[in-house]
Amino acid sequence: MPNDTRGPRLHRRHFLQAAATAGCGFAMPALGQVIPPQPGTVRDKLWIFSNPTNADYAYVRKRSVMSPVEAAVYMGIPNIFMVQQYPGKGEEGLYKPFEPPFEQYTIALRVLKRVAWSLVGASGITKEWERQQVLSMARQTPNFVGVFLDDFFHDEGKEVASLSVDQLRDIQRQLKGTDKKMDMYVTFYARQLKLPIVEHLKLIDVITLWMWKPEELDDVDSHLTKLEEMVPGCRKMVGVYTTALQENGNPRWTSMPIPLMQKQCEQALGWLHSGRIEGIIVYGGTTLDVGYEAVDWTRDWIRRVADRKL
Repeated sequence: MPNDTRGPRLHRRHFLQAAATAGCGFAMPALGQVIPPQPGTVRDKLWIFSNPTNADYAYVRKRSVMSPVEAAVYMGIPNIFMVQQYPGKGEEGLYKPFEPPFEQYTIALRVLKRVAWSLVGASGITKEWERQQVLSMARQTPNFVGVFLDDFFHDEGKEVASLSVDQLRDIQRQLKGTDKKMDMYVTFYARQLKLPIVEHLKLIDVITLWMWKPEELDDVDSHLTKLEEMVPGCRKMVGVYTTALQENGNPRWTSMPIPLMQKQCEQALGWLHSGRIEGIIVYGGTTLDVGYEAVDWTRDWIRRVADRKL
């Protein structure tokens, strides 16, 4: 017969009341929601970059079933970039892009703290009707803090960017012209430092710096320094890939080697602490459930550092 260890009984009602006041200084949200991060912590500055589910199959060659919100919750990240991606040649049937009306997606996104949705999607694709719908949705959705321009600058072709300087000015008027002020974020690859794009960059609020190839991580501090010198007035974030691009005539992603994953995460964390950047972006929502060891390492790293004070 077990020992009688009777004491004050904690009924379910009392348990929930206790849980509501425990941990992080926040009241516990309704079950199934995400506890918001404390301001001034690393977690509050973490973002996840996410495309439509399974959108990167052509590069990964493995099926992903994780939705953008599931990806954010799985990694313990409270902020998200929702980046449109349309199927390319031969990709029909592999995935569906975010489909209008987009407002229905915002219901699941309510559990996250901050959202920015793309006006320019993967491969630099942008459509006038889509830009207007996203701008309208962003103004009306409380946790939307801005818009995103992905693959915006072009290394080749007649146009250097997906939108002109005048078009960016018009978008900024819409973002800043109401009581709700929002930011414009842009993808910027280290290889694009020599492009004639300073006038475009001056109209951007937050530049997100990415090293497309693993070998670019060898000199990542100089890339950030050059960007700071090019546009000192712009705020910066740094993206970290859990994937490594293998080209050899047949582009394919594999897991980022753990030493490189650790290097880019720890370097970005140091910049965050010093104030050189204001956020770290983890790529990406379509590669988190395909067995990459770099994802497991990054998830554990987030668990260890996310609640540290800045």
